[in-house]
Amino acid sequence: MHSACLVQDLLGEGGQAEVYRARIGNLDYALKWYRHEYLHADPRLWERLKEAINAGSPTEQFLWPFDLASLPGVSAYGGYIMPLNPPEYVSLVDLLRRKCEPTFHSLANVGFQLAHSFFRLHTLGLCYRDINFGNIFFHPATGDIRIGDTDNVDVNRRRGGIMGTWGFMAPEVGRREAEPSAMTDRFSLAVLLFYIFMLGHPLKGRLETQVSFEADDPDGARRLCALRPLFVFDPKDDSNRPLSGLHDAVLNFWAIYPQSLRDLFTRSFTSGLNDPDARVMENEWRREMCRLRDSILYCPHCGAENFFDIDLVRQNLELRACWACSGRVAAPPRIRVGSAGRELAHLVMLRPGAQLFPHHLESDPYNFVAPLAEVTGAPLSLRNLSGRTWSCRSAGGQLSQVPPGTALALRNGCSIHFGGSEGVVRM
Repeated sequence: MHSACLVQDLLGEGGQAEVYRARIGNLDYALKWYRHEYLHADPRLWERLKEAINAGSPTEQFLWPFDLASLPGVSAYGGYIMPLNPPEYVSLVDLLRRKCEPTFHSLANVGFQLAHSFFRLHTLGLCYRDINFGNIFFHPATGDIRIGDTDNVDVNRRRGGIMGTWGFMAPEVGRREAEPSAMTDRFSLAVLLFYIFMLGHPLKGRLETQVSFEADDPDGARRLCALRPLFVFDPKDDSNRPLSGLHDAVLNFWAIYPQSLRDLFTRSFTSGLNDPDARVMENEWRREMCRLRDSILYCPHCGAENFFDIDLVRQNLELRACWACSGRVAAPPRIRVGSAGRELAHLVMLRPGAQLFPHHLESDPYNFVAPLAEVTGAPLSLRNLSGRTWSCRSAGGQLSQVPPGTALALRNGCSIHFGGSEGVVRM
């Protein structure tokens, strides 16, 4: 059975194809229509697309193909139909060019959805092959993402013509020693995340200024990222450190984030450079992005977002001064749900507007569909948005009930039993 689509305005174009708005019935979609010369250069294209259509989209974040398209009266395919990218979503390139200034909370959402989406893709036995900032779009206010160019997707480790983008390729792919795979996707994901949080490349520091011009490697990406890669914050070799005046964003942002995030980047670009088994897994990034989001606090002097770094607290050190105003930042009100050190324990800053989800309260990892609790201010309270009654024990031992829809004024040392978990408040 075939459906007719009405091709409307041109949305964009590139070397491979043109993308049009297409109407099927009463709904609008995107039609990617390939240039004739590209079809000859990619003989496995239709095979990949059919496999992707049959597999179905791993998450709603992918602009995933759902049908192939051809001209009336012509049996050969010329393109495919996919969901439209929402107009309010912008390219990650806009972030790098500072055309938008999302919050740290939004960036953590971007990071989580990227890690989650590629985790789901890889569990299907697929790999993306060409993760880079040119095919990721995000909503600046929420951090919700869309992932385009899904015609790159292929079966893990299958030989193909798409190798990736210089600067994002794993070194072994850049040296043509390996085919793209889930393991090389993990390297590319780490590069992408470093760009998102540090606004620079993890392998381009001082050595970038020492690379001579070569016509086949004009920006030095092959030499710096494949042949002689060195992390800009390698703890054992400082010869590629970011330079003041050239890599200021990387220098400034690296100092802002908690040690746990920096440790993951360090592993990604030291032991993970040449050992695919040492690379950070998607689930590690998912956990870290959730922790990062939960650790956000507001500077009491200027209101800027900062981070609670538990590693500093464990060393009895003060939190870093506010990056925006240099004011002193003290440990904020917070709640620990679950036992310290356990895999499912969560430490959440109790800032007004913060929410707790089944991810935090019901041992349901990464379930953020609907909040079960929300922090309100004046006085600082926790509102019960769930369908069950909580019980609370004050530091002095007094018991109280918190029915659905009511709010509990928070006090230091009080413990809250949420039903499937318990949280302890520190003010």
